[in-house]
Amino acid sequence: MPASRRFGFAIAAGLTASLLFLSLAKGFGSGIVLSYLAPLPMMMIGLWAGAAATLVAAVVGAAAVAGTVGGVSALLFLVATALPALVVANRSLLWRENQDGSIEWYPPGFVLAWLTAVGLALLLCGAALMADHPDGVRGFVAEMIGKALDLIAAELPPDRRADAVTWWTPLFPAMTVVSWLLMAVANACGAQALLVRMGKNHRPKPAYRELMLPDWPAAALAVTGLLGVAAGGDVGFVAANLAVVLLVPFVFMGLAGIHRFAATKPQSRLILGLVYGLLILAFGWAAIIVALIGLVRFWRLRFRRPSSGGGMEG
Repeated sequence: MPASRRFGFAIAAGLTASLLFLSLAKGFGSGIVLSYLAPLPMMMIGLWAGAAATLVAAVVGAAAVAGTVGGVSALLFLVATALPALVVANRSLLWRENQDGSIEWYPPGFVLAWLTAVGLALLLCGAALMADHPDGVRGFVAEMIGKALDLIAAELPPDRRADAVTWWTPLFPAMTVVSWLLMAVANACGAQALLVRMGKNHRPKPAYRELMLPDWPAAALAVTGLLGVAAGGDVGFVAANLAVVLLVPFVFMGLAGIHRFAATKPQSRLILGLVYGLLILAFGWAAIIVALIGLVRFWRLRFRRPSSGGGMEG
C-alpha cells in the first residue's frame, strides 16, 4: 500500500481517537464508554500499518486534543491512549523464522508483560512527583481523593467522606494503573479481532489459551509483595500498589487456564459464565483467586518449558 494512504489512515485514526477521548470531557451521555474505546482506532492502525503509523496518529490526536481543551489533556491523551497503542504496535508485529521455515510471532504474554512494565513505570513516575508532599505519597493521594469527592459529591456528610477517603487511598494508584492496563488489553484484543474479521491482520489470531509470561513479573511480584508487607512509609505504600498491578498479568494467565479447562467440558459456556459473573460481582476477591490460579499455572509451565534462547522474549 502507498505510504500516502497509510499516512491518511493514520491521521484518521488519530482524529477518531481524539474524538472518543474528548467525549468524556464534552459531557456526552455515553462518554465513559466511548473514552474507554479511544485506543481502539490507534491499536488497529498500529497492528495493521506498524508503529510508525501509530506515532503519526498519536501526534495528530494529541494536537487535536490540545487545540480543543488544552495541553494538559493532550498529555493525558498520550499516556492513556497513544502510549499503550505504541507498545502494542511495536511488540506485536515482531516475528522470527524458525529453522523449519515457520513463522513465530512475539508471544502475546510478553506483549502483556511490556504493557505491565509501562504501567509500573507510570505508577513510579507518579509516586516520584508526589513524594515531596508533607504527608508523603499516601497523603497526596488522600488529599487528591478528598478534593475529587468535594467536586462530585459535595453533599456527602463529613464522616462518610472521611470513610470514602480511608477506603480508596491504600490502593488508588494501583486501581488507576489497573484500569489503564485493562483498557489497553481489551482494546488490543478488540483491534486484532476486528482486523482478523476484515482480513487486514498481519499476525494470525493469537492462541490466548496458551498464554505464557516471561519470568520477571513473578520475581517482581515477590519482591514488591514482601516490601509492601514489611516496609512502612512511602516505600511500603508504593510497593503494595506495584504488587497489585503485577497481579493483573496473572489474572489473564489464570483466565487462559480456565478457558483451556472449560474447552474440555460440555458445559464450557456455563463454566465461563459463572467465572466472569463472579469477576463482575466480586471483582476484588474473585480476581485474587484467578490470579492465584495463574501463578500456579505459570510455575507449572515454567518448569516444563525449554529455554528458547531465541532472543524474542525481551
